[in-house]
Amino acid sequence: MSVQDVKIKPYIIGLTGGIASGKSTASAYFRSKGIEVIDSDLIVKDLWKNNQEMIQKAESLFGFSINSMTDKKKISQLIFSDKKLRMRLNEIVHPYVYQKIDEMIKILDDKDLIVIDMPLLFEVGYEKKCDVTCLVYVDLKTQIERLIRRDDISEEKALTKIKTQMDLEEKKLKADIIFDNQIDLNYLYFQIDQFLRGIRHEK
Repeated sequence: MSVQDVKIKPYIIGLTGGIASGKSTASAYFRSKGIEVIDSDLIVKDLWKNNQEMIQKAESLFGFSINSMTDKKKISQLIFSDKKLRMRLNEIVHPYVYQKIDEMIKILDDKDLIVIDMPLLFEVGYEKKCDVTCLVYVDLKTQIERLIRRDDISEEKALTKIKTQMDLEEKKLKADIIFDNQIDLNYLYFQIDQFLRGIRHEK
């Protein structure tokens, strides 16, 4: 077998952030550059609509039928205030998410780069499946201010929401690449462009 016959798998970029840090903006920018993005949040939404096996397991956990948006909002409220319940639900949902991501990567195996957009990348240990991890970072003060503006909530509620995820300072220590999103969008885009140049130069 010659070197040319060896199939080079897509280079997997794990993209994460915190609530209101700008991860979705970064994800959209990667898409605008023609890069395939697998959005784990969209996968989860699709699973809640179509995967009856997963839904039945969740119904057994919560003890009620999950048929409507009201039911899903009830679940959100329950897991928001109960970390153990949140972790148990994650243990049900995440294997289905990983399976779907693996299927999508196989379909996209002719691509040189694939971004996995995953808010809980480090929390669930998915960074082990990525070639590089990127964090969209803002400091806590900026995160709180943006979340208050975005969701029209109090500072206390914003802080409670933020604390449901791993601290961004902790994620900063785990990430390979940091995209600083505290200045403006042009600077965020500049950093992503520089990152992509570096990745493609190495490849």
